[in-house]
Amino acid sequence: MNEKFTEIFNSIDRDMSSAVPDYQDPFHLFYLASSLEEIPNIRTVVLRNFSMSKKIFEFHSDIRSPKVKQLNVNSNFSALFYNPDTKIQLRFSGTTNILHKDESTQKRWIGISNSSRRCYLGPYSPSSTIKENHPNIPDEFRFGDPKIEETEKGFENFVIVQCKFTSIDYLSLKYSGHSRCRFDFIGKNVSVCWLAP
Repeated sequence: MNEKFTEIFNSIDRDMSSAVPDYQDPFHLFYLASSLEEIPNIRTVVLRNFSMSKKIFEFHSDIRSPKVKQLNVNSNFSALFYNPDTKIQLRFSGTTNILHKDESTQKRWIGISNSSRRCYLGPYSPSSTIKENHPNIPDEFRFGDPKIEETEKGFENFVIVQCKFTSIDYLSLKYSGHSRCRFDFIGKNVSVCWLAP
């Protein structure tokens, strides 16, 4: 890679990594698109892990959710990140792997707050039809956090969706002229090219 491509590559790694712990970072929330039976679906998810060396990023979900069921059938994804301050857009493409009730999910579950664990205790499957509005949190925990032992059954529903990316499309928007390039990852090799914005 030439110097400019290396600079962009390193900035992607830095910006994505710093967004994981910072809920105010624009890259902390992103859009994940998938497709089932030729019908596209898109949703907002939370960035929970990023590794440029492993070419993965992750988010958490409920195994009962439609997105997990869709990704189990068709693992292809596209993810969109956008920072309105820097006007940088990143599009990742690749395939997903669903981690459920394994060592990785157990380690991650231990680090999740009791408040966040409530989300996996919902009496309804996400997106299921219900008779009246309900936050899908057990009533006894709506206005207070459960005790740690009261959250453990939520682990049954907890999954890590691991996104293994094979390409990154980088776009920088500027009044003086946009710039765009794409990184493609094949094994340990990286190829990169400029694209017309």
